[in-house]
Amino acid sequence: MSRTADSTIKGFLYQFNKTIVTIATSDLNSEVTVEGLIEDIDVKLSSNNFLAIQCKYHESADSFNESLIFKPLLQMAEAFSHASNKNIAYKIFLHVPGETYGQRPVSTTTLDNALATKDVKLKKIVNRINPIFNKSSFLNAVNLDFGPSIDELEEQAKLALSKFEIKNSDVDSLLYPNSIAHIAKLSSLKKVQDRRITKSALIEYLSKINLTLISKWALASKTRDKILAAARKQLLKNLGQNSRERFFYFIPSTILDFESQFVIFASEFIAKYHSKPTHIKTPLIALDCDLDTVKIIQYRLFKKGIRVETGIIGDTFEMSELFKEPLSKSSNGKISEREFDLRLCTVQPKKCPLNYRKSDDLFCVNEKLPSHVDTVDVSLHHFDVSTIKELSYLFHLREDYE
Repeated sequence: MSRTADSTIKGFLYQFNKTIVTIATSDLNSEVTVEGLIEDIDVKLSSNNFLAIQCKYHESADSFNESLIFKPLLQMAEAFSHASNKNIAYKIFLHVPGETYGQRPVSTTTLDNALATKDVKLKKIVNRINPIFNKSSFLNAVNLDFGPSIDELEEQAKLALSKFEIKNSDVDSLLYPNSIAHIAKLSSLKKVQDRRITKSALIEYLSKINLTLISKWALASKTRDKILAAARKQLLKNLGQNSRERFFYFIPSTILDFESQFVIFASEFIAKYHSKPTHIKTPLIALDCDLDTVKIIQYRLFKKGIRVETGIIGDTFEMSELFKEPLSKSSNGKISEREFDLRLCTVQPKKCPLNYRKSDDLFCVNEKLPSHVDTVDVSLHHFDVSTIKELSYLFHLREDYE
């Protein structure tokens, strides 16, 4: 991961942790909007009073400089200058190493310096601020809140979640990663009403969860080891059932080591979970890629002794061919010969083999669940991992994920 990408993920993770703390410490039915209309986090304090929070994580800054808050300050000034409701309190929640935690006012000098910025991008914000903008009223409505490091804020989030007292729910491996994944999902929804949540709704959601959701946000946290280990343990019972039909959905472009590790994963999965006579359901792997890529992978698997059915007859895809049952021979308790060991297909174009019939398990290995895939009445497992090695660890194909 590049330094820029790492910084971006930490910035969002800091915001999501602050969102969890905000929700968990609010009144039971206080409405919190994730990626609100005003700021990163909008909190409805009463019928006409709001708190708008923007989060900033400046881990690499040596010390606080007022220029660090020029952009959020000007964005808030723009929102304030056009707002019909002046009962909005604005907070810039930021971390700068070495700064004492706590709230501070924004000085008139800092606001004037921000308004006088020479930065071309920031000047565009300045130009959008209402000319009759009341600086004094705005400064009374805004403050700085210097917060802890991302690891310390994560601990605050976990402590707040632990007070929900949900039975049989470990905070590190269940409540926290699922909360992070849920907040991240809410933040991506288009309609603002869909991004609203209450403490009561979060408790209800977490009370129904019994599997650890693997998201890139949770894996960026300091409890990555515990999260992966918990999900790995949860999979073990499922993987021990020989008669389950398992479908996989991959987006290769989102996986860093797909080119070098996918064929290894597929061959090791077949060797462990589809090599005995009792393994009666042929696994299917659907890739969001072009047909040429599928053909290349098919050949690479063939070179490793894995026979693949793609459903391609000539240049035409036939669904019935993909889902035909393989002929097989067995001896001494082992499969000596199978017509094919794996179904491999593309989901491009939109004719999706995953919807042809219901599997027992659907393993989605990507950031977002695909909207075109029917997930009703299947055991759904969502793994937003960045490497095949992490996936191999979850499926007990290796003992580490590095």
